[in-house]
Amino acid sequence: MLTLTDTWPHNPALVHNHAYDVLASNTIADALLLGRTYSRNPMETVFTDPAARSFYRDWHDVTRNSIAASASTTAPPPKDPRIRQVLTGPLETSPKLTELRVRHDARSKALEHKRIAHPAVDPLTLTTQTFGAHATPGQEPAAYHAEPDSPSAETPALLGPPTPTPSPSPSPN
Repeated sequence: MLTLTDTWPHNPALVHNHAYDVLASNTIADALLLGRTYSRNPMETVFTDPAARSFYRDWHDVTRNSIAASASTTAPPPKDPRIRQVLTGPLETSPKLTELRVRHDARSKALEHKRIAHPAVDPLTLTTQTFGAHATPGQEPAAYHAEPDSPSAETPALLGPPTPTPSPSPSPN
């Protein structure tokens, strides 16, 4: 899967497991979405990172879509404690999120539009597409792209690959 995400150098791409822990991501996804240090789990970030409300300009929509996808993932209730921790923990502590969960049908994440406020490339509107990877059960690729000829079309490329950090010199012993 890592090889696949790396073939999309101008589109953020990542692969996550059922608990939404990122297993693989390409350079541009790291710079755009995962460069924030809160979590390498987008679901956890959406639900519990206070900065997510300003990063995702349509935070309520992103939250609703995430809750609907989590309902799909967790029905029947998950046996994996990590899935339970990530997907149901925030719901148990937030009446607002629980209310949203009750109101929405379970469905897989699919096509979604996200308006992002990134400090280096604001404003940015990306379409997110997730799809199943039957050859790798438990892994779900997600790719982000801007609509052609939109104001956001060239923006992800502006992030480019991060500048490599030089390795520290070995200390003499």
